Amino acid sequence: MRRTTLAIALLSATLLASNAWWAYRALDAGISRSYQAISLEDNRQGFSQALAIINAMAAHGASRAELVAAAQKAWPSSEPFEKEGYLWVGRLGLRFNDAGQLVEAVAGI
Repeated sequence: MRRTTLAIALLSATLLASNAWWAYRALDAGISRSYQAISLEDNRQGFSQALAIINAMAAHGASRAELVAAAQKAWPSSEPFEKEGYLWVGRLGLRFNDAGQLVEAVAGI
């Protein structure tokens, strides 16, 4: 009788521990997927803006205003702002020379 009680207690403790481990793993996977979805959305935004700028430049020598408009049209929720010499439109940082020509584009923020 004593062995049976000990075996049941041991199996119950093992079951509780394994269920806690599975619950932790499920929660961790859910959090990881949330971060992955946010990262994917950021990359999608930068990629669509980069393609819009490439298409605008390929058509003709686009001006600064045309490039910014193309990047904003690709991802309308972004409002451009200047920081550290770059004009940031969404996830892209654009650096222009004095003539208004695109000199450099970087991903960031």
